[in-house]
Amino acid sequence: MKLHGLRMAICLVVALLAFPRPGSAGLIEVIIGMSGPQMVGILFQCRVAVDGTFERCNEPPGMKIAGPGGQSKFRLTLEGGPYFSTGKNAEGQDYQFFKIGMLAFDPMLEIESWRSPRENRFSVYHGVLGVSYNLLFGSGFDSFTNVALKVRPIGVMFPVGKSWRVEAEYNLRLYPNAFSADEFGKVPVIPASTTGEAVHSFSFSVRKIG
Repeated sequence: MKLHGLRMAICLVVALLAFPRPGSAGLIEVIIGMSGPQMVGILFQCRVAVDGTFERCNEPPGMKIAGPGGQSKFRLTLEGGPYFSTGKNAEGQDYQFFKIGMLAFDPMLEIESWRSPRENRFSVYHGVLGVSYNLLFGSGFDSFTNVALKVRPIGVMFPVGKSWRVEAEYNLRLYPNAFSADEFGKVPVIPASTTGEAVHSFSFSVRKIG
């Protein structure tokens, strides 16, 4: 019953985030190359410069969080939220759509390597050190956790027209303990890995400026 309640709560959060208010679209991340289900997440993300200046948030609908933006090139990024399986098969396993969920919390230290001198213009940034704490749950298996070292080799922010800003990021999670099919209640088709694994993902967001 507790697991069913948790799944219902996640479904509600995903439904709310999937229909953002006009002028904002939250951060969306697609996790690929995982030895398990492909996952899609709709996330909350905030950035705070290391000098203590609040920068910005990709906020859920109904919330307005804004900041003046900082001048520091170093910042702490806090992001996380619900993910769900897309239904794409992996390693001979049938992972059904929305049958597997995940909650993640990913703090990361970022550095901005280049910024246009014009306000709200192009910038390039990198996540140099972070972690990803994951709680996975669903039908047919017991909930479990996994932790990864997370880096962001590159992220870009660029304007679209005069009123919109787009962010696109490539992320890499390094798990010391690889995922295995039996953790998801499946009979392994291939032997489970006894080592770690590297998992790739791409994320993006769209925001109206001002």
